[in-house]
Amino acid sequence: NSRGHANVVLEPQIDFTASQVRNLKEFYEDFFDAPPQAGEAKALGKDTGAAIDDLINQLNLLVAQADQYPFLNSLVPVVEQLEAISGKPYTWYLTELLGQEDELLDLKEQLIDPMRKFMGGPQKEIYSQAKRFIQDQEANFTYIKGDEVAQVRAVLDDPSCFKGNRMQTVKALVDVLKAKVAEQIAAEREKSKAKVSALREKLQAMDEFSKLAPDKQEQITAPFEKITESVSQKGLIAVIRDDLRYFEEEEYPRLLTQVATWSLPPKKETGEGGEGVTGENKGAEESGGKQEVQIQYVSSRSINVNFDKAWLSDETDVDRYLECLREALLEAIREGKRIQT
Repeated sequence: NSRGHANVVLEPQIDFTASQVRNLKEFYEDFFDAPPQAGEAKALGKDTGAAIDDLINQLNLLVAQADQYPFLNSLVPVVEQLEAISGKPYTWYLTELLGQEDELLDLKEQLIDPMRKFMGGPQKEIYSQAKRFIQDQEANFTYIKGDEVAQVRAVLDDPSCFKGNRMQTVKALVDVLKAKVAEQIAAEREKSKAKVSALREKLQAMDEFSKLAPDKQEQITAPFEKITESVSQKGLIAVIRDDLRYFEEEEYPRLLTQVATWSLPPKKETGEGGEGVTGENKGAEESGGKQEVQIQYVSSRSINVNFDKAWLSDETDVDRYLECLREALLEAIREGKRIQT
């Protein structure tokens, strides 16, 4: 039947040279690190386009992690450049792609391969651990000498940190920092424990403490054990110092006041018969035979010295300051306070 012959459309098959096919095969193997499965021109062109699409998907997965690894943002223009050559007819890869061959291979060598190797190997974990350590120990670095922190931050913030052996440098610096931080924390803990122990010895040396019943003594010493245990568990130097300061300025004076209160004998008064207590003191006896103690123990740091200069610069200043300090201490004592030394 020849009625449809007028509608037949013939599309001549494009003939590609052996050189074009060979060059695309070589590019495919160099760029994707694997030989192409197809040997015929049309199939080779389609495989190349599909491989580019697959690479774009892989790189997009890496770019999605840029919040944790900011240097991955360098892949954004690479993805954009690959998207510009994706979805082309198979013929384009055989005739036009090789015009961009050198630029694409440079991107592979300088960015794509190093980043994929970094994110798939141990360097990624070194980066993550270093970044986490810097964040976790931020508050402790104020008390650490040296410039290791600045060096680590400089490498982590460098968009090219994925290149070369920079992570090995970071690892060595972090190891030094860990040792310094651990040493400083241990020193702060020991210093705080020594201070707490000294305060405890002072308190236990008081005559008032020795007069207390064993159960009362145990109640007084319990906070010392608590603060010692707390300091042993804290990992931030500022927190260790703040806990010690609070104990020394707030808790310790309270314990001194409590010792004085409990050690005071009951106030008794003799009536006509020579015995008994007044109604005023009856409640005191019923509550343990102790009267209310007006003496208050305060930390010497809480004493406000009214001195008109911000620093001492000569002997006259020292004499004037000591006189102001003496007056402030005496005023506190006149108010019925006892000052913790």
